[in-house]
Amino acid sequence: MPENSDFYPQVMQRYASEPSLPGQHSEFINTLLRVFDEKLFCARDFEAFPVWMIIDYIQRTHVYYFEKKLPEIEQSILLLSGHYESHHPILAALQNFFHRYVQDLSEHISAEEHLLLPYIKALQDAEKTPAHFSSFLLARRDYSIDRFLSDHHDTEDELKDIRQTIRLYDPPKTNESLYRILLTQLQFFEQDLSVHANIEEEVLIPKSLKLEKDLNAQLLYLSPFN
Repeated sequence: MPENSDFYPQVMQRYASEPSLPGQHSEFINTLLRVFDEKLFCARDFEAFPVWMIIDYIQRTHVYYFEKKLPEIEQSILLLSGHYESHHPILAALQNFFHRYVQDLSEHISAEEHLLLPYIKALQDAEKTPAHFSSFLLARRDYSIDRFLSDHHDTEDELKDIRQTIRLYDPPKTNESLYRILLTQLQFFEQDLSVHANIEEEVLIPKSLKLEKDLNAQLLYLSPFN
């Protein structure tokens, strides 16, 4: 049963605002939980799921990160900071990391929300009506999947770096559990980001590239200069 997975609450919090939806997404959620539990990603397992469902998960994950996970990590950093001396080097490492990381992740996700995902939706809608096809023609003048790939970089490696940095220092003698909690939160977030990146790069992008290729081929066929 998926409810027995340690990651079930972590995944389902994305759908908390609309509890009626998971029934439509049940097989998708089961596949996700296997990835989380087994720490093994296979793109073929996600091939049957429609693009809209993958986009929906990605957008819900973005909200989950900024409304749930990052505030929790920030709170743990603040609590842990109170148990070290004011000039302890771990404090600067944690505070600088968090500020820089949140800014970097915000820019990364903003590019997806404002450029990539609307463009993919335009690809999906292009064949519905002439108006949708015209919207695709306008979108392709300024954007493409190749442009996204050229600007794209992963963010989970930075979490691995900060976890390794934290381990260079001993936990505070006054409260070791806060130290362990923060490391666990960073490890879980790192894994979550890895799954997110794999779904995006190995499932959504290939599906979108095929849509884009088919539409561009259609344009060439329809061109009076062809």
